[in-house]
Amino acid sequence: MIKVSFKMKYTHHSSRNKRGIVKNHYICLPKLKRMKNDILLHYKVAELPFDLQLADDDKLNQLLTNYEPFIITSPQKPIFHLTVVPEQAELMDLSSFTETISFEEETQYFKIYKATDTDETLIVMTLARDPNLVAYLHLQQDYTFAKLQVKGNTSFRLYSLNNSLMMMFAFAGASHNILLQHSSVITYKGKGYLFLGKSGTGKSTHSSLWLKHIDGTTLLNDDNPAIGINNKGIPMVYGTPWSGKTPCYKNESALIGGFVRLWQAPKNEIHKLNVIQAYAALLPTVSGMKWERKMADDMNKTLNELVTKVPVLNLKCLPDEEAARMSFHALTGE
Repeated sequence: MIKVSFKMKYTHHSSRNKRGIVKNHYICLPKLKRMKNDILLHYKVAELPFDLQLADDDKLNQLLTNYEPFIITSPQKPIFHLTVVPEQAELMDLSSFTETISFEEETQYFKIYKATDTDETLIVMTLARDPNLVAYLHLQQDYTFAKLQVKGNTSFRLYSLNNSLMMMFAFAGASHNILLQHSSVITYKGKGYLFLGKSGTGKSTHSSLWLKHIDGTTLLNDDNPAIGINNKGIPMVYGTPWSGKTPCYKNESALIGGFVRLWQAPKNEIHKLNVIQAYAALLPTVSGMKWERKMADDMNKTLNELVTKVPVLNLKCLPDEEAARMSFHALTGE
């Protein structure tokens, strides 16, 4: 996946319905028109609050079950605010934007544009199976405000919203020492152990082997946990609303006990990586626009601190019990 401040003024006059949704009576956003019947949802992931604004009658309201564990009832200053534009709105004109980069990720296509006269960014998302489905994520300057426009059915709108929230969390979180990582994480005795690797390497399989053969283990997240350094300088891993194909949405956290880079191999071998190797192993697994200087610097700072405080192991393995017990022993000493 990819990667002049606006100040928000709160004058809080809110009401809440039975689902804990706050009616939008107060937030002031630049260039984003508020509708009378909009709602404002408040979430907190990895100790970072963010807001989602959408129409009260939007069908997406009933489909955001993966975010429910992360709802907060008292509004806090968010690291970002995303507004979903109503379905009937026309897609924005691209004539003032210039394409800077495009890439494919599995069956998804992304194009990134920059505005000609401003620092605004536009990310266009489509699917290989149906190019007529398209989503525009329009980000303003420092990635703290955005609006999402989608042309497509409800399923594609939900996909686009999840992708957009993930990207905005990755972009805005980087400056708060929090990174979104592609990994699977197991907890054991208060610590989190993260398994890394390219798609199809066996991250989820290795997690399932821990769960099957090692008592006291639980799954925290199976695809996109958040990792970082808390305000006490402690490396932490957090559950998120984004867990891939496994519905594991836990608002929980743990100390990071270690990372394991997985490789498929004909026999099981494990060794610890040095700091430079560890950094090289972690960098491809975190989400963000690494070509943007400020974001890259923030990501590098967090990764550098992580690799000096947490062991990173390299495991060549088979999908078997021996491999699970080998990594468990190397990480825990048990």
